[in-house]
Amino acid sequence: MPPHDPKQPPQLTLDNVIALPPVLSKPAEKVNYAFVDVIRFVATIGIVYIHTNVPMNGMDTNTFLHHVNHGEYYLFIKQLFKFSTICYFLIAGFLLGDKSINGSPFAYYLRRLNVIAKPYILALVLFVGGLAIYAYFTTAQHISLSYLVEITKYVMLYSPFWYIPNYLLCLLVIVCFSRYASSLYFGAILLVITLLNTWYSVYDGNNHTHTTALTGFIFYMWLGMYIKKKDLITPMKKAGPKVTGAVLIFFYLLSNAETWFMYRHTHIIETLNTLRISNQLYSVAFFAFIISCYNKPANFGILNPRKETYGIYLYHSFFTFIIMSWAEKWFSNQFHVDLFSYNIYHILLLNFFNFITCYFASTALVKILLRYNLAWLPSM
Repeated sequence: MPPHDPKQPPQLTLDNVIALPPVLSKPAEKVNYAFVDVIRFVATIGIVYIHTNVPMNGMDTNTFLHHVNHGEYYLFIKQLFKFSTICYFLIAGFLLGDKSINGSPFAYYLRRLNVIAKPYILALVLFVGGLAIYAYFTTAQHISLSYLVEITKYVMLYSPFWYIPNYLLCLLVIVCFSRYASSLYFGAILLVITLLNTWYSVYDGNNHTHTTALTGFIFYMWLGMYIKKKDLITPMKKAGPKVTGAVLIFFYLLSNAETWFMYRHTHIIETLNTLRISNQLYSVAFFAFIISCYNKPANFGILNPRKETYGIYLYHSFFTFIIMSWAEKWFSNQFHVDLFSYNIYHILLLNFFNFITCYFASTALVKILLRYNLAWLPSM
């Protein structure tokens, strides 16, 4: 967090990976945007749901779904939450717009890095270790240094752990060029970079995932910052939920149409790639829709998106990738029930059950970690 102007009361704002405040001589004043925590909350639900799967007998999702009658139903429901990643970057940029980082951009970046890196590295090491142990007990995999290195590479490129390195790269670019944060020319350059990543990752037949598009999301962090600096949330609120909702539905249907075409008529494997043009538009439309809906802070009950988002991001993979896989194997062996199925309704029901289990288990774990100040999770 950057040094505050001594003439102004300091403000505390959090982005999707939650920063700790510096030591201040006076209590910091929080800025609360009603829609920010709502987007955090729904996007986190979406991330967990998207990463929750069902038994596929070793097949990748695309191959598996081509054996399922109406497999596109699975894709259409997953598409509901495909706004999550881009909205995370938009929120991060929006909250960055509150901060004055021009004076010492690298000092700001190093503070962010210090807060983010420790819990990330701990969770990464534990997750790699968990995958290795799981492989050892389920497939008798020999554990060696080279095997751990390969797992680490895979986790950082193709699992949810890709996000923080990508976020830090985006943040580095933004703080280095913070003086151009209000420049449409700078934004246009970043948009071109995103579109090049889009072409390469989605449409050029390379079958790369959005997780390897290291420069594919810088534009959206800039866009969030630009929206804040130019107060574009005001016209979004004036448009109202009926207008923004209609736009959102249109782009959702457009995203489904593109997904269906890719699924049925191309050899593209990741038909739900976040960087699909239609999904990028859908994600921005969702961002605008939530802004237009919330003028007052939402009541989340016992849940606290401001505190819990980063922890759920870091630890939900333990449940979606390891614990649920083990539980499914144990259940099948114990009760002689085969959970594998090509029935689309069975698939959707099991996926929903797995999601509910993983989300609330992840949330409970994070609450414990925060309660006892474990795992270096930043909390306010």
